[in-house]
Amino acid sequence: MSMHEKILKAKSTEWLTEGLSKPEIKSNIELAKISARLEMKRIDLGMTQKEFAEYMGVSQGMVSKWESREYNFTIATLNDICEKLGLIFDPIIREPDEIPAEHIQLLNKSKARLRKNKKAISG
Repeated sequence: MSMHEKILKAKSTEWLTEGLSKPEIKSNIELAKISARLEMKRIDLGMTQKEFAEYMGVSQGMVSKWESREYNFTIATLNDICEKLGLIFDPIIREPDEIPAEHIQLLNKSKARLRKNKKAISG
């Protein structure tokens, strides 16, 4: 079972977040996503933390902090990291009721497929 499958099948728990505010919980989740993405990219590149650190121009200890969520990234740092790795850092601030653009694109593609399938079925 892949790590992604394990995460999807993991049971939800609330004891980890007891006493934390919603912004603190959200910050921890976002930091975990960033850390995991950087670690996956390093693994995809087939690099050890030491090799990755050399590639990124930082210490191996810094890479360890990135991957263990001990580092509070700045936007400038994230942009620099993403530039070096060919990734896109795209923070979005929106109203709670706004649908992200990528969701709208997926919905439009799904609607187009449905119309195409209906035409094919009806002849």
